[in-house]
Amino acid sequence: MFSIRREGPETLKRRRAGFARAVALASILAAASGPGAAQSADRCQVTQANGRVIVERGDVRARVVAGVLVQNGDTIVTRRGARATIRCTDGLSMVVGPQARVGLDRLLRAADAPPAMAGVDVFRGLVGFLRPGGRRDGFAVRTPSAVAAVRSTEWTVEVADRATSAFVREGAVAIRAADRAVVLSSGDGIDVAADGAGGPVVQWGQSRIDGLSERLGSAW
Repeated sequence: MFSIRREGPETLKRRRAGFARAVALASILAAASGPGAAQSADRCQVTQANGRVIVERGDVRARVVAGVLVQNGDTIVTRRGARATIRCTDGLSMVVGPQARVGLDRLLRAADAPPAMAGVDVFRGLVGFLRPGGRRDGFAVRTPSAVAAVRSTEWTVEVADRATSAFVREGAVAIRAADRAVVLSSGDGIDVAADGAGGPVVQWGQSRIDGLSERLGSAW
């Protein structure tokens, strides 16, 4: 005995969508291990992906799983309640918090390129950074309202409505806003308005620091 089950149009639509996502993810995994990745001096890999984490690569958008290698030009997007950890072979670790959007155009250094400051673009959300000490030429984070430069430290950057907040847990970070440049030391934080006006450098209270740590999780 056998039976034929007829599936409605909505079920078929969901199946096709799931298949398309699987194909997109397979193409990203294949591209990550292809010639483009081999031309980089560093390798950066998603080691944790909790919740819905998306990678955008050109016209492809797919859900990220642990083990995926990222490339220059990728954009990482996290949904509500999601987090992703990216670790690079030169010692940099980056924790992307919930509801964030981060561009990786300058994350990897080309093997045949002259030394240059690597970095990322934080368009939205909270990102924590851990000891990018292997980058001898420095590491920079650009946001819509500020630029932060660092050599080796532990710190966070958050963007909300184009305004930027930066906090240093350990080390020192140079922040350049539209109206001035400052250096943050351990425990210091600054808020930069959407128009680039920098606020005062202050020691952040424990409750605000705990809020950052809770959203980023134990990886930071």
